[in-house]
Amino acid sequence: MRFFARLPESAPFPVKASFSGVAHPPGRDAMPFIAGLNSSAPAAETLGLYDPMGGAVAFLANDGRFLEISRGPMADLVGNWNAGRLEAGTVSLGRILSGTPGYPVSGGETARDKDGGWVLTDERQTLHSDPGRRFLARAEYRLNGVKATVEYPGRDSASPPARIELAFRGMKISLRRDP
Repeated sequence: MRFFARLPESAPFPVKASFSGVAHPPGRDAMPFIAGLNSSAPAAETLGLYDPMGGAVAFLANDGRFLEISRGPMADLVGNWNAGRLEAGTVSLGRILSGTPGYPVSGGETARDKDGGWVLTDERQTLHSDPGRRFLARAEYRLNGVKATVEYPGRDSASPPARIELAFRGMKISLRRDP
């Protein structure tokens, strides 16, 4: 099934990218950070989050079945949170941060939203496109009981988005893709 008219169905791998951003932990002050993504394939990914001085805050590792979240030595900067494994299946951080669907698109129900964009919903994700179905504007992912939302503000093409807004478990993260 091809939902997007111009967006590639998957990100070309390997995906290596760096980001700078701000994390807004619940009940804490905002914290600037940098992030690095190394994704050789959808089932071999690591995302590292670091404080502005390079201290490791957290790591997300994806093996194609589980997302494993590890606390770094500077983890307390973003508050008290639990590390652990989350059964996520075939979700890809590389695809999400490249502005393509996190799970492969194989079907689902389509509808139009109030702004004229298209919406595709399946059991794992809800994808929102622009009215011409050229690119992904927003997505919601359901990861074993955890809901995560991703927005790509100001996106106007199928190119990797310059800005990304993530939200899950009360945490909000704003990212800017570094050149």
